[in-house]
Amino acid sequence: PLRSRLAARPARLLCARRLSTSGLPSPLPPLPPSQPTAAAGAESALAPAAPGLLGLPSIYLELSKAKLSGLVVMTTGAGHLLAQLPLDPLLLGATLSGTFLCAASANTLNQVIEIPRDARMARTAKRPLPSGRISPAHALAFATTTGGAGVGTLLALTNPTTAALGAATIGLYAGVYTPLKPVTHYNTWVGAVVGAVPPLMGWTAAGGELLSPEAALLSGALFLWQIPHFLALAWMYRADYAAGGYEMLPRRDPTGERTAAVCLEYSCYLTALPFAVWASGLTGCMFAVESLAFNGVMLAAAARFVLAPPNARVQQAQYARRLFFASLGYLPLFFGCLLLHQQSNRHAATEDEEVAAPEAARARLREAGRQYCLHEQLEAPSLCPKGAADEVAAVAHEVAAGAAAGLAGSRQTQPPS
Repeated sequence: PLRSRLAARPARLLCARRLSTSGLPSPLPPLPPSQPTAAAGAESALAPAAPGLLGLPSIYLELSKAKLSGLVVMTTGAGHLLAQLPLDPLLLGATLSGTFLCAASANTLNQVIEIPRDARMARTAKRPLPSGRISPAHALAFATTTGGAGVGTLLALTNPTTAALGAATIGLYAGVYTPLKPVTHYNTWVGAVVGAVPPLMGWTAAGGELLSPEAALLSGALFLWQIPHFLALAWMYRADYAAGGYEMLPRRDPTGERTAAVCLEYSCYLTALPFAVWASGLTGCMFAVESLAFNGVMLAAAARFVLAPPNARVQQAQYARRLFFASLGYLPLFFGCLLLHQQSNRHAATEDEEVAAPEAARARLREAGRQYCLHEQLEAPSLCPKGAADEVAAVAHEVAAGAAAGLAGSRQTQPPS
């Protein structure tokens, strides 16, 4: 009997299978398509939703890198103020807005190109494009619109030179700098060239000549400043840049010694720049004297980065962060002192009241600052840095004049060949 029951069991199982597939309802029917599983529900909840009209402005600001573009506009305004008195509000507004639109276009194109790489970096994975909050086509349309509006504004309301500089900024940033980032660490220097253009746009929009000492000062200051600023940032996020496949200097510098040395080198160049500007006659000597304060902070931060023990990751990251934040405060102080101590001959002979009023305000600021000078507090005129600087300048001019006279005399006495 036991054997017969065991032999009959496969037959009963086969009969049950036939009944379950013959159209009769099974004990556990499958879920219909309208009832997703818990896993599918979780995936749908994590999927990014299309941005609404109220969310688009914040996304556009992220695409534009609003803080970085604001810094660009600040340098453009400094270049404009250095060139023009009296100020034309319409011209200044057109220059700043056109520059911001060009910067927004360049930054957006950069992010469109770098979507796969940004998605692999923790610092950039939440940006609108890698996170899926906006489509690449939408972002490209935004970049095209802002770029066209920016260049068009500059062309219509400033001049062709400024518009050409704006278009060059977009082309160089998106077409040269961005493709170089995964190829060579020299992309930082190429990017610094692009970043040196906006102050020139402010200068030329106000009527300044593109090939002039002031233009060289503006672009040179921005170029030199960007190297320690961005290398410090690259060291702080070197692992992230490596994950994205970017060829930054810290990626090929495991000890950090080379990166820190380059930061210190360009900080030294920045320290020397105000003295060269004073020697050229573009500013008074107090620009060089006052620059010792903010350049000293920059130099100290860069030197501390250099002196950090090799391979001491925590300390190096800490000192790189200090250098980065020191560089953020550098540009406002640099351009503020530059504008305060500017000695331009562009408006020296005019009697226009609109020009005389800003010049008088600048003179009052200088006089107010002079009251806080050490020699005024100690009532010791011999300690005045301006007097000492004027004496040094007079001696230097005498030496230069004597050398020039001697060179001219030697040429006159030299027999013809």
